[in-house]
Amino acid sequence: MSKTPTPDEARRAAEATKPEPWEDPVPLGARAPMPEFPVETLPGYMADMVTAVATEVQVPPDLPAALAMGVLSTATGGRAEVVVRGQWREPLNLYLVVAMPPGSGKSPAFRMMCGPVFAAERQMREAARENILASEVARDAAVKNAEGALRKAKNEVDIEAAVRAMNLASSMPVPVMPRLTADDIVPEQAATIMADQGGRLAILSAEGTFFSVIMGRYTSGAPNLELVLKGHAGDRVQVDRRGRAELIERPALTIATTVQPAVLRELAGKQSMRERGVLARFLLSLPRDLVGSRNVTPDLVPEEILRCYTETTAGLMTGMAGWTDPAAILLSPAALKLHTEWRAELEPRLLAGTGDLEALRDWASKLPGATARIAGQLHLGENPKNGPRMPVSDETMNRAIVQARYWAEHAMAAFGAMRAHPALDDARAVLDWIGTRASFTERDVYRALHRRFPTSSQAAVALSVLEDHGYVRRPEAPRRPGRKTVTYEVHPQAVTR
Repeated sequence: MSKTPTPDEARRAAEATKPEPWEDPVPLGARAPMPEFPVETLPGYMADMVTAVATEVQVPPDLPAALAMGVLSTATGGRAEVVVRGQWREPLNLYLVVAMPPGSGKSPAFRMMCGPVFAAERQMREAARENILASEVARDAAVKNAEGALRKAKNEVDIEAAVRAMNLASSMPVPVMPRLTADDIVPEQAATIMADQGGRLAILSAEGTFFSVIMGRYTSGAPNLELVLKGHAGDRVQVDRRGRAELIERPALTIATTVQPAVLRELAGKQSMRERGVLARFLLSLPRDLVGSRNVTPDLVPEEILRCYTETTAGLMTGMAGWTDPAAILLSPAALKLHTEWRAELEPRLLAGTGDLEALRDWASKLPGATARIAGQLHLGENPKNGPRMPVSDETMNRAIVQARYWAEHAMAAFGAMRAHPALDDARAVLDWIGTRASFTERDVYRALHRRFPTSSQAAVALSVLEDHGYVRRPEAPRRPGRKTVTYEVHPQAVTR
């Protein structure tokens, strides 16, 4: 006859069979919501276009706004520089990258924002074509006349005169065809174009092709970073090749491109990109993803906004193209005071051990210079005709600082994402698949997500990340020899999320 358990014994037996309580799960690389681009910092006609494009294409304003800054950089880079204080001068070219998932509207936004640049480039080339042709005809005629004089020469004096005429004719200048932009181009060819164009070029791309090129697509994986490094700082570039020597005293390269987030992680994984500070030169934006919540019948860009943006942008492009010697733009005393206060605010944030920008010291150290560049671009964008002859106002500098704060927040998030556990994305995919399941097996995951996980070991890595973060657990003992799969329980918060 079995003994009836006492109340204490029954309680202890019930507690022994109770599942172990869960602790709160640790977020999978969670970050605070990113600030949205401060569109109000842009010149009015650009702010209107950014808002209208964001509405029509159904993308965050960050995307067209960053491209707008790339447009300003294309127009002003190498054509003007901001005098900060003393010998500190900042050229007005920027490197900008927007990282968004595939299918999020990068390409249509790129076409709408950068279209006027390509249109202005076509117009400049058409306008120059007749002058180039006339110069070639005049040179050829002068060469022909010198050749005729040489044939008719009867003495040494005539021969010497004909040779001098020949040399002069052969060296008669012929204007080069204007060029503003490039996309899929190797650095060597980019340097050649820049040498012909007074040191200026803009790499504008909706796919980030240039990154794969500089990382060695055509050089068996050997990166070619010299032009990218020197083209940002304006350091002298000298290239000696077989048959041609090129010297660029003050290169001004602009890069404005959209990429997928995976591209940033790939770049961050390249040792040369980290050690040589390439990514430290880029302003990075990580807009929120609107896919799944977009309006399928949005308002279109109003004709008046499109016309004003196109005409003003084209006027800025053609007007600044004439500045072969960069215009020196001064800061007003009030603007300089604001910039100095901004530098003083940033400095302690770089301090080892306590500063929130310590991990980004190489990037954040360049932020005061980037702020001055942004201020110069906004100044010229607002004053396309008289800007080179006017100082930057304190109001413009304030807007540049507001924008710089945006870039700083996104840089911290971007560099954090680039340095994150490589299996975090896989873990998120598994967590999405779990949905309302209270339990599942490792085999279930592999079968359901076999396209993402070519092997079961890759699925196991993602599950281990979820287990480490407290989203799932194995109630059974660890896998034993001969056991085919593992069963996981799911955290209640994950089931009801």
